Amino acid sequence: MRISVCKNYDPKQTKDYNNSRVAHGWALQEIAWEEEATKTLTTEHGISGNEYRDGHKCNDSWAGVHVIMLDFDSGDMTRDALLEEHQNWHFDSYVFSSQNHQRDKIKAGKVEPACDRLRVLIPLASPITSEFDRDAVEQFFIGKYNTGGKNVLDASFMEKARYFAHGTTEVSSFISGKGAMEWQKIPGLYKGKRKKRGRPTKAEMRGDTFRLDDQVKDANEVERAIREVPADTPIYCPVCGDAPHRTNEGHNAVLMTNEAGLPFIFCSSCKAREMGVSGKGVYNLHPDDAYRLNSEKNNAMVFIDTLTSKFLGGCVEPGNPDFVVRELKSQEHVRQFCKSHKLTIPDTHSRARYELVFSSDNSIDFEKGYVNKYMAPDVLTQEVPDGHTAKLPLTISLLLDHVMAGDEDIIDYYINDLANFVQTRQKMITAYLVQGVEGTGKGLFFTLVLQKIFGPRYCSQTDQDAFGGQFNSILTDNVLVLVNEVSGNFSSSGRKNLTTIEKMKIAISDEYIQIEGKNKDRINGRNSCSFMFATNRHHGVVLSKDDRRFNVAPRQEQKINQAAWWPGYQELKIKVHDELQEFVWYLKQVQVDQRKIGTVIENEPKRVLQSLSRSNAEDFFEAVVTGNLQWIRDNLVERDGYESGAKHFEMTQMVTAIGARESVSMRDLCTIYNYINHKNLTVGAFGKLAAGYLPKPKAIAKNKDRFWGIEINWQTKEDMFD
Repeated sequence: MRISVCKNYDPKQTKDYNNSRVAHGWALQEIAWEEEATKTLTTEHGISGNEYRDGHKCNDSWAGVHVIMLDFDSGDMTRDALLEEHQNWHFDSYVFSSQNHQRDKIKAGKVEPACDRLRVLIPLASPITSEFDRDAVEQFFIGKYNTGGKNVLDASFMEKARYFAHGTTEVSSFISGKGAMEWQKIPGLYKGKRKKRGRPTKAEMRGDTFRLDDQVKDANEVERAIREVPADTPIYCPVCGDAPHRTNEGHNAVLMTNEAGLPFIFCSSCKAREMGVSGKGVYNLHPDDAYRLNSEKNNAMVFIDTLTSKFLGGCVEPGNPDFVVRELKSQEHVRQFCKSHKLTIPDTHSRARYELVFSSDNSIDFEKGYVNKYMAPDVLTQEVPDGHTAKLPLTISLLLDHVMAGDEDIIDYYINDLANFVQTRQKMITAYLVQGVEGTGKGLFFTLVLQKIFGPRYCSQTDQDAFGGQFNSILTDNVLVLVNEVSGNFSSSGRKNLTTIEKMKIAISDEYIQIEGKNKDRINGRNSCSFMFATNRHHGVVLSKDDRRFNVAPRQEQKINQAAWWPGYQELKIKVHDELQEFVWYLKQVQVDQRKIGTVIENEPKRVLQSLSRSNAEDFFEAVVTGNLQWIRDNLVERDGYESGAKHFEMTQMVTAIGARESVSMRDLCTIYNYINHKNLTVGAFGKLAAGYLPKPKAIAKNKDRFWGIEINWQTKEDMFD
């Protein structure tokens, strides 16, 4: 059984309370025709036999009837009489009592004495979708029960906006196994029935429609969705396909196409009974389906962006080959857009996120809820030909080698990341930093190779000032960004302040962030952007020792036009262009090492940048923890003067002695630290400073010596060479 249930209905509240809240929130549900499930439905929910397109319980939203609910509340239908009649029906049904059964009822200020107040739930084998049929069924039941001046049946039982509050099981009679009611076979259903002449109402027009997914029988009685039926094909009418009043025993309708190129159904039987639009046996395509057909045909659409709750219109504009999406400021703009692109205005506009979905080639996917900003270039979507084994093209290889200063490790790491980027089209959460003098080809590789592969509209060059402003919508409109002339200390942790550097760090690693565009509300959006960074400065970037964001290439000191292989700029453009497709195919065939994805390579160029962020204290404590005695010796720098020379000799002797033992006192470490760093800390102050770096000190006894210190495994020469 299909029946509408209201999510806003509260069975614990009064009817007056619920009546003010059930205008919206209706949705069609499928309920098993089982006694307990039906009892739960009728005693705990507000229900309606009608279907509402947009969840709004009103005449204009009515889409059909799936369940008939007979309402006997006058007392003229007694419990015994109804239950006796109930047993003789030839279809499934359920008799139950209302909340006011055998209770006094106050209506319009008057007390109506207690009596049997009963309902009958009757599921239908197929929905009633036209006003003509709804009215015919309604009049049949009214004519059956309300005779001789008595109102046994509430005449409003089938009104389009009618709903029923929950009832009780004081009276409960459930019948199954007979099948749902086939309302088309009601004897004399259309006897004396004539549709009113004149222009049909909007509700009637909506009722005389069909959907592309509706099932019909073709001339061979094979059931198919209407969208699968070719034009000018004979079919059984979806409204009266097997009704008693049909004008013939076989198919009685045909699927045709109107002047607008939209399908419609003409049924001779319905025309004879003055059914369909204006009583002429015609059924038009529902406006929502008509809109979608025209949208696909004319490559234009209107939808509501769920991220901003605004109307957007998309189309190909004159003089611009790209599909462009722009905001439609008002309902009048929506109407004019639909009119100019020959779109039927739908009952309900589609809702979707307008966002960049890099991983998809679909421009529209309403099932997944998005309209895609990203349109992949052909070079990226072209599949590798069968049997073709691609190779790394020569010119692109030379260009990449120069940008990465010939470092094979970083090049291999980059190729692995770039291949994964091409194959999965997922945001990279690590970035690459390339360094060198001006003219080393950093921008050339980005514009001639990367922009062409992923699309110039989605690959931008900028500087770090772009991250310092209020707006960051660049992150939702690009898949790859080259940040030129980057500089700054990435080792700090000032996330709360959201400095430019912190914003850049967030942009590299976070997939979802707050997006704010100019003159637009701040929203939570998808960060689709991956990054490369470039700098001409020596040591322009400072990295922390535990950095997990940056892969660093060595600094290139030679300009690209000084390389022996340089063919000239124009020739380079031609060569790279000719190699692009092969390069993409090569990346698609690379066996990606997934263990490296999302990780960074720890190499010498990176260690140099990390060393800039370290204090002398951090270096000293790391040398102690790792047992690097050589670092301590190297930093015992002799100073001028006799006393300084004596002190240096003393420190050298102390370090030599310590290196021969497996433990060291905090006092000796403090003395060495003060000498190396020109400090004058007490042992207590030194202990507090060391607490975050060294193991917790403990009491140590060596021979006759007892001291407070730590144990150390000093590196051997072999360890140092390893």
